[in-house]
Amino acid sequence: MNVTSPQWRDNPRLNQWLTAQENAFPAWRQATGGTWDFTPASLDRLEDVLLSRYAGYEEADAAHEDPFMSVAVWYLGETVRRAHPDAVWSCSPTPGEGSYARMSPLLTYATDLLGDTIREEIEWREETYDEVLPQRNPTSDIKALHISDRHLSEALDEYTAFQEYLDSVAG
Repeated sequence: MNVTSPQWRDNPRLNQWLTAQENAFPAWRQATGGTWDFTPASLDRLEDVLLSRYAGYEEADAAHEDPFMSVAVWYLGETVRRAHPDAVWSCSPTPGEGSYARMSPLLTYATDLLGDTIREEIEWREETYDEVLPQRNPTSDIKALHISDRHLSEALDEYTAFQEYLDSVAG
């Protein structure tokens, strides 16, 4: 079972997390003020809010299960997913050991929902070259703000490039 499997895309652990964040979002939005519309432009504002709230990587990492951080993770992922509707949330149905026990949903594509030709092309490319399928961990993207020059808006770039790749294979 891998991150693109149906079991990772639809399970009680993930579904409960998604529902909890969606339900907490109105209060989070009110606490942060301003407009939160799931547009790519809102990611710069999210970045500013997170950088002002967490002083460094360690502080952001320690807050990985805080309600504020969880909604921010969900918001980043939902912004990517809404910009790229074929992207899907994915999470292990059961926690693993150590840091893998954390609830850290990913965004990827459901390869089983893609056409046979495209799926075969992706599998061949991944065996032959590199990973083609985008996979983002919004929690890691947020924590990386403190240790890299990356920006949250870059999470969208990988999905845009993959969509262009899919279009070229299908075309």
